Amino acid sequence: MRQPEIDYTKHPELNDSLREPLDYEERLLMDPDTWDWDNPVEVVVSPGARLVFEVSLSGDELSRIEPAAIASGMTVIAYLKQAALRSARLSIPK
Repeated sequence: MRQPEIDYTKHPELNDSLREPLDYEERLLMDPDTWDWDNPVEVVVSPGARLVFEVSLSGDELSRIEPAAIASGMTVIAYLKQAALRSARLSIPK
């Protein structure tokens, strides 16, 4: 099942580019008129770069997930990652 499209104009807290700057420095950084378009900075992104996410689980949720992870021979983290990837793969229409 696909996630519904989010209207970021109705939920600016979900889109940093629509919220008000926190201070003067951030206001300058968010303003394209202050950007140095003539001298771009080259950025090298590692091909194996990873993101780390925090997941909050209640004790009840963990007590239901942990035995399944152990039974599968995985850590809870590996189990959650595999479950999320499986869910994502199954939810994308072909």
